[in-house]
Amino acid sequence: MRFNRLIMPVVVLGIIFIVSNVGFAQGVTNVFCGVSAPLGATSTATQTGHTEPVGAGAPIGTPGVSPPADGSGAVRVTCYNAGATGTTTDPGVVVMQINFGVPITNTTNHPSALSGIRLANITGDFAANIGIASVSNSAGTITLGVGSAPVSSTSSSAAPTVGAVFNAGVTSTFDILGVLVSVCGTAPCTRTAPVTASLTASVGLNTGNFPSTPPALAALSLANPANVIAAVTPGLADPTVAVSGLPASLTGAGISGGPAVLNSAGGTVKGNFTLRIQENYADMFRAATQFNGPTTNSVFPNSNTSSVQLNINLSNIPAGLNIANCSAILTDTAGAPSVGSPFLTVANVITAQQLTVSFLAPVNLQAIDVLWVTCGSTANPISLGTAATPLPSTSVAAQVTLAPIGAALSSGIGNPPLTGLTTGNVPRYQQSLQPATPITVVLFPPSNTVLLDTFAFVGPGYNTGLAIANTTVDPFGTAGGGAASSSGTVSFFMVKNDGTTKSYTTTTGSPGSGLSGAGVVSAGSTYVVNLSELLTAANFGSTFTGYVFITANFTHAHGAATIYTTTNGAQALASPVVVLPPVSTAAVRGTPEILGQ
Repeated sequence: MRFNRLIMPVVVLGIIFIVSNVGFAQGVTNVFCGVSAPLGATSTATQTGHTEPVGAGAPIGTPGVSPPADGSGAVRVTCYNAGATGTTTDPGVVVMQINFGVPITNTTNHPSALSGIRLANITGDFAANIGIASVSNSAGTITLGVGSAPVSSTSSSAAPTVGAVFNAGVTSTFDILGVLVSVCGTAPCTRTAPVTASLTASVGLNTGNFPSTPPALAALSLANPANVIAAVTPGLADPTVAVSGLPASLTGAGISGGPAVLNSAGGTVKGNFTLRIQENYADMFRAATQFNGPTTNSVFPNSNTSSVQLNINLSNIPAGLNIANCSAILTDTAGAPSVGSPFLTVANVITAQQLTVSFLAPVNLQAIDVLWVTCGSTANPISLGTAATPLPSTSVAAQVTLAPIGAALSSGIGNPPLTGLTTGNVPRYQQSLQPATPITVVLFPPSNTVLLDTFAFVGPGYNTGLAIANTTVDPFGTAGGGAASSSGTVSFFMVKNDGTTKSYTTTTGSPGSGLSGAGVVSAGSTYVVNLSELLTAANFGSTFTGYVFITANFTHAHGAATIYTTTNGAQALASPVVVLPPVSTAAVRGTPEILGQ
């Protein structure tokens, strides 16, 4: 209903604007008007922000709040009548317009009547002679009526019928407060240029080419346009999985760097991961009472939880996998604790695959903060849970976006502003997942052990005997740090001195002893076989000099190799069988290798 009542004043003012431009734009030249940001331009706005305050100045105090009052980012219009002393100027009814060049995303009543778009600090000849006629959200303009009667409100329809009188030598000002803008508009959000406010007037008010005399006019330093947001930048540096440099509070609790690791049989190798999420500029992270004023009047919904938020989106979580005991802390870039009380909500990691962090206490706006989000602990590690085995080879990955997420304006006729409880959040951001390529937080490397027999020989009078033990049955138990029981086949990659190779994997009917089922070495069993038998099974000739990679498709395999005489079975040479570090796409062979049993 409010916008319906604005239609007629807007039409009237529009006609005045057109007529004035045609016949009267040059009629009066001694009233000069400019625009400024008395608190200073908002230092930095977030590239994906849909509700960024303008003219808010730099954050003040520690932990600081900017602007200092709800919705008080100010854009000031100043006019000065440089006419002869004692004279007055009546330009008639004037249509004045402030253009921000980006969508305006709030209204005169949203996020609240106390912090919406409104006029304040009206002085001089503007007193009782200025009012808001309309707000064009999609065009990013605020249209004002300058004149007397029937102006009765500073935040509602203004369609004056009689011009205002400007007295010579008088400085007149008014501030537009509470404007929120989208520096993104539509995705992708790539703006880096400052946001400016420019002033136009239909008739009688000069909005440029300011002369240097009289001195009182020069002292005003009028400008048009004026910066209202100084810089636009991404809100976050690309998050990472912390490998080193974790805060002492995490390392002291047994948290280590790098992704969590569960082998494909479900055994927990490393039960935690920590994401490092750093704000890209010092006052990005904010509590609700810091976004646009010191109370929650300037956010929506009016709640202490209406802070800047972060959504951590997890993907590829196997159904039933136990990702629990997630927590968040805030530090400075050196790892020292910082204020802000980050609160992490875990609705259901398995189904929603998302964590949300908000700030329940004021954050330090003077220094860059780092948010650390950890899942898993020594007492409650990330574990198999009810997930089916073998676990998939695809890792669990994470991306982060500022939140709440939403659009700048609605898609309805005229693109009206969003003010609904679930759509009109203040603050509000366009979803932009960082980094562009998801980062791995939980690895599922193959459940295997890679062994290397460094020298093997099969020839006249000699053979090599191989023994592969599956030691996943041990006296320690998983609760005590022991192995998780697993079984699997064994693969041999045989490399001869002439460079020829052949692979063979155990299956039903494979030679040797200690196999069960389809070539499987069960937990607690040892597979024994002659290399000559593997050569025959693999159709790789009858002689061999070289080395053999042995991949046991279960964890905690160990091996032995003995070159012996075929006449009496006496040992001729014990060849070392070394255990290689894990080899998979998640952990490639290192340089140098560290080999050991």
